[in-house]
Amino acid sequence: MKKTLITVVYLDGTKGTVSNDVLDVLIATEKILRFERSTGWVDIIRGNAKLRDYRDGRDYGGPERRSPWPDKE
Repeated sequence: MKKTLITVVYLDGTKGTVSNDVLDVLIATEKILRFERSTGWVDIIRGNAKLRDYRDGRDYGGPERRSPWPDKE
């Protein structure tokens, strides 16, 4: 199965492609400026990013089994 790769722009302005799992880590650790969705670019504005949150738990009533977000370096 082919993984979908997402285009990102790092803090130094270079572009790259990453998997969705890596994108989550890059956002959490503030390593990217923006990433591209099918609807266009999403700018990561520190403290005010309009991102989809898959961790809100509204649809899942069981125990949390996912790993916590990594600490910022």
